[in-house]
Amino acid sequence: MRNTRSVALATALAASLLAGCSGAPEEVAADVAPEAPPTNVSAQKIEPATLRDVLELAGRLEPWVEVEVSTELGGTVTEIGFEKGRHVSKGQILARIGTDLLEASLAEADAGLVAAEANFQKTKELFDRQAVPRQELVAATSTFKQAEARVAQAKLRVARSIIESPVAGVAISREIEAGEVVPPGSLLTVIHDVSRLKATAGVPESDISRFRVGSEAAIEVDAYPGREFTGRIHFLGPAATGQNRSFPVEIEIDNRKGELRPGMIVRVSLTRRVYESAVVVPRDAVLERDTGNVVFVLSDGRAEIRDVETGPSAHGRIVLLEGVVPGESLIVSGHRNLVDGQKVRAVASERAP
Repeated sequence: MRNTRSVALATALAASLLAGCSGAPEEVAADVAPEAPPTNVSAQKIEPATLRDVLELAGRLEPWVEVEVSTELGGTVTEIGFEKGRHVSKGQILARIGTDLLEASLAEADAGLVAAEANFQKTKELFDRQAVPRQELVAATSTFKQAEARVAQAKLRVARSIIESPVAGVAISREIEAGEVVPPGSLLTVIHDVSRLKATAGVPESDISRFRVGSEAAIEVDAYPGREFTGRIHFLGPAATGQNRSFPVEIEIDNRKGELRPGMIVRVSLTRRVYESAVVVPRDAVLERDTGNVVFVLSDGRAEIRDVETGPSAHGRIVLLEGVVPGESLIVSGHRNLVDGQKVRAVASERAP
């Protein structure tokens, strides 16, 4: 019986030792984790490109010329020669105010001038024959000159009672009607010359040194989405205005087609600088980290992190001044959760815009 128990104990001990030996390799294998599968990303080859560093401003369109037309003399409005919202040409008669009475006064002055001139000629002939004293000639001469002055004044009054347009443009209002009696200085209309327009905006103090009269500008308006109008700076304010210390700027725009209208809100783009043959990449490819901006490049199937120095950006693209060079493959999507050295697989190669 004792031998039987000894054999059983030895058998159990051996089985226990064998089980322990067989478990050890399994624990060692569990400590070595297999490498994670590569992360799918998209990459594009970095190629030299051009980027314009643009200053964007909000502005407003104004007429090139705005003229308020008023009457110098008062009287009854006898004629109106324009319609609100219609084009008027330079020199076109807009209204006649009190002209009939003034023309009658002119006729009376003309008659007086004829009589004064006849008296002057008669007196001069008599004086030449020494039939009258010099005093009579002087008096006749004075009367004749006064009559001439009255005719000249009457002609001026008639001329100024006929209101002509000083410029070509569009009459945007009509403040009088035929038959009204208006006082001197009454406003007739406001005329806008819209063959050219000016976009007014304000340039920040930090950028004013970058622009000159004649610098090109691009104009966009909501009324024509996707279209761009061009213009040039024709005025740069010599002094800053307002609390934001901006310098007024006016951009001249050709509007002979009449597509643009005063009062429209516009977006003005002024080019600060043009970067030629620069490293220009999608703005989304650059990640902001606590230590600065970084990108990932594709190198031997792995993501390699690079610290980069960024420059200006425009239209979703940005200039990289340092950190990458043309010819490298920049990871442009699937890169937000990458770490340096992580295995990646380029499933799509995007072309630079």
